[in-house]
Parts: sequence; C-alpha cells; structure tokens
Amino acid sequence: MKQQQGAALVIVMALLSGALMLGMSGMQSALIDERLAGNYRASVQSQMAGESFLSDIVRDENSDILTSIINQVMESENNTPVTVDDEQLNALMEELSVEIEVTRQDNQITIKAWGSEGRAKAPSVLVFNASGAAENYRAPFIACQRMRITGRSLAASCHSSNGACSSSQSNLIPAESQKYNLLYSLGSEQGSSITLDVNSQAYGNVRSQRDIFLAGSSRIIGSAYAQSAICYVNGMDCNSAASFVAGDEVITTGRLQQCDMFLDLASLNNEIRGISLGYNSSVRNVVMGGQRRQWALTPEGLFYIDCGFLGLGCIFSEFLEFFIGFDRDEWVKYSSVINNTIVVDDFFVRGNSTFIVASNQNRLARLRMVVEGDFIIEERGNELVIEDNAQLEIFVKGKTILNPNLQMGEGSVSRNGQTPLTINSSYSGAGDAVAVNSGSHVVGNIYAPGGRVSVNSSRVTGSIWAQEINALNESQIIYNEANVVADSQAIETETANEGGNGFNWQWR
Repeated sequence: MKQQQGAALVIVMALLSGALMLGMSGMQSALIDERLAGNYRASVQSQMAGESFLSDIVRDENSDILTSIINQVMESENNTPVTVDDEQLNALMEELSVEIEVTRQDNQITIKAWGSEGRAKAPSVLVFNASGAAENYRAPFIACQRMRITGRSLAASCHSSNGACSSSQSNLIPAESQKYNLLYSLGSEQGSSITLDVNSQAYGNVRSQRDIFLAGSSRIIGSAYAQSAICYVNGMDCNSAASFVAGDEVITTGRLQQCDMFLDLASLNNEIRGISLGYNSSVRNVVMGGQRRQWALTPEGLFYIDCGFLGLGCIFSEFLEFFIGFDRDEWVKYSSVINNTIVVDDFFVRGNSTFIVASNQNRLARLRMVVEGDFIIEERGNELVIEDNAQLEIFVKGKTILNPNLQMGEGSVSRNGQTPLTINSSYSGAGDAVAVNSGSHVVGNIYAPGGRVSVNSSRVTGSIWAQEINALNESQIIYNEANVVADSQAIETETANEGGNGFNWQWR
C-alpha cells in the first residue's frame, strides 16, 4: 500500500473553514442590515411624528398653542431650551407621542420635535421669525375686535420730548413718514371693523383684518388695508362720496394675526397676582378729597395733608407757597411704599384734589400701584401731577374711570422713551375697562387686553391696546413717537404692504 499524506482532509477542512467564515460573515452582515433597517425605520417614524406635530401646531385651530409657545419662549434667554407649560400642548404631544425642544435666538424661534417611542431621535425642525408679527402688532392703537373713531374725533401721531403735541395738522406726522399702521383692528369676525364717522379723521395708515367703514365726511389721510371690504357708507349702501381715503385702498390676503399674541390677559393677571403676593400688605381704601385733598406718592411712602375745616389749611398753605415760597412741611404718612410698590384696595379721588407722584432721588423713580378694586376719579377739578423725576404704572383689577376734567400737570411727556403714566387694566366684564371722560387729558399708555377703552370728549397722548377702542365726541388719540407703545416696546418698521402679515416659516 502506498504511503498516504492526508492532503484531501486538509483541503476539505480548509474549505469547510472558509465556508463557515463566509456564512458567519454573511449572517453578521444580515444582522447589521436588520439593525440598520430597524434604526432607519425608527428614525423615519420619529421624524414623521415630529413633522405631524409641527404641521398641527401651525394650523389655525391650534393658534392658541403656538401663541403660548411664543409668549413663553420670547421671555427666555437666547439659546436656552424652554419647557413650555401649556395643557393643550401637553395633550397634543401625548396624543402624537412626541417630545419637543424650543429655543430662540433674538426673534428667531426654533422648535424641534421627534417621536418619543423607539430608540431613535430624529427631530423635525421648524424655524420662524417672530419679528414680522411683532412689527405688525406694535401699532399705536390696536383693537382685538372693533374700533370706532366718531363725532369729529382725531387719531394721529406726533413727536415731542417736552410739552404735549399740538393737534394742528402742521404738527402731525404724515402717513408717508410713519413706519407703522396708525390704527390696527385684529378682529376677523363679523362686526370686527374700524369705523370712522361724523367728520372724524385718521392721519396715518389704517389696517383691518375685517372691514373699514367710512361715513359722514370722515377721512383717512393715508392708505386703507382691509381683508374683507373698504366701504363708504351712505345709509345702508357703500356708495357715499363725502368720505375719502387719500392714499391707496387695498384688499389684502394672507395669514391672519392672532390678537392674543401680544394682548395677553392671562400674562397680565399673572403679573398682577405676582406683585400682590410679593407685597401682600394691602392698604385699605384710599379716598382723596375733603379735608385730605392733597396727596403725594413717593418711594418713601404715600402721604397726605390734613387741610382742616373747609380745606382752609391747604388754601393757606398754597397762598404762602405761592407768594413767599413757603413749603408747608405737614405731610402725614398714610402708608409705606416697599421697593417703589404699593398695593391698595379701592382708589377714589374726589373734588378738587391733587395727587402728586414724585421722587427726592437724583435718578428717575418708577413707582407701581396695584389696585385690587376700582380706580375712580369721581368729580371735576382734580389734577394728577407726575413730576419729571418719576413715573407711575398702575395695575387695576376693577374699572378705571377718569371723570370730568382730569388734567395731568405740565412737564415732560417723555421719560427716557417712556410715558409718565401707564394704566394696565385686567378688567374683562361689562362696560368700559378704562373710560377717559369729559375734557380730561391723559399723557400715557393704556393697556386693557380683556376690555374696552372709551375716550369721550377727551384726549389721550399715548397708545391704546384693548379689546375695543372708542374715540367719541371730538376726542383726540395722539401717539407720541418719542415714547414706546403699550407693551413697553419701541415701534419698529412695519410697512403697509399686504405681504407684511404672518410669520416667515422655514422647515429643516
């Protein structure tokens, strides 16, 4: 028998080993492919869930969710993730099984959303610029519903850092020099409109998300932009020739602005609640008048002078001060002021009273007053004097009624770009939230996101943001460009073209 070397066995074993290695390699590759496919599927599902969520929140029926996101993120620091607290948002996230991350860089807001189920995190990204909305909203006079300028009333703007602007046409800023809409109605429902009637005038551009009505020889010395109709009313027909628009008349299209984007009643209520809790030693009712008709609010406290029988003490004091410069030093402290803040129940001012807001400091003193009830000036002849070294911001839960001939003392109408007076009303019940009546002149901004502001035979030099605005019976509402508007922001550029509405969306 010939000697055998075993070569066949070695070759077979080598072939089997190679086949085994190839099989194992193929199996490992198949497992990797399976995992890759699974991860890709999870990634796609995560991204699709994110896209579905982002598509939902920009729909009109979910505008409240988007508003909540914007309001909360705009108060945050740049590039800091924000946890948005909103029940509707949380319900939608749970329904679609998504997680989100919201950040901002100046006016650019970024929302990342991804599916929360599975291992993969593949966010869809929505980026939009909120500056377009901010510019559109920051008009001097904004109503969420209707706005009426009637009875030979005037809406205009001016620029003055010293005394109050004159209402003569030569002192008013023409429409072509205004970088904003003077009157802006954000309501889109039936009846939400801007109406000018009975020889009333608007010196500036007028924009409505519903209708603009002109009647009784009223005029818009600027352009008119409406998303429904611009109507010259003669009886029941839109065909009167007595009224006119000096500029363009444009029927606009585009995304409607949401009024509560900046007129936010919930945020105002939270701010008032926070101040009240921080300074919860509420003062009893403040009643100015009678023997106590001279009052002063300073960082040191709320003071009054007891004028005595028939007010003779105050008359004698005023006589001495006028003729010989004697300053009667008999102020009685009524209440302390903590960190420039005071909380009172109701606030009443009665006949021939003077309320002075002042500071003995070298720098500007910004004083705050929270009124848990009503702020009412009841009778004629009262005066509010806010000295040049002070500002007063009032937060009122009840009604604010400024009755006949309230006058703000002479002085600067601008305090480093701020108005001397700011009235924030959280009242949302029947009637006027803020009423300025019969020959009064208020130099300041009025913010009433839940109610109506009526100016009747009076003047407001400042801005008004409210659910409804009425300027009646030869009233004047004149915005001073030297100051900010009602949300304490400066007016930015906002052209009147119809493409100015809405956000600039960008998907990534």
